[in-house]
Amino acid sequence: MGFFALFYVIVFFWSVYYSLKFQWSSEGKDERGQTILNRSYSVAFPLMPLGWLVIELINDHVYSMTYDGYRDAIWFLLTGLFILHAVTLLISRRTV
Repeated sequence: MGFFALFYVIVFFWSVYYSLKFQWSSEGKDERGQTILNRSYSVAFPLMPLGWLVIELINDHVYSMTYDGYRDAIWFLLTGLFILHAVTLLISRRTV
């Protein structure tokens, strides 16, 4: 379990670094880069309300989560979205 947590944190920090590096580079500021960024944002971040709804429905109707469980679920939702954003950037950068 400790290896998975360390790996997940490393992947999360890589995704934040990759996203910021792309956004602040000259490639991210031109028209092609804006298209790639918009595509990546349109894939990743609309999933936040859906994920939060799923967490709320599970908490209300399936399993009553503890505070720590709810906090961890929201943490995985947000960090997972940033990882998805960076992966979408990586894929879109090669295809667009």
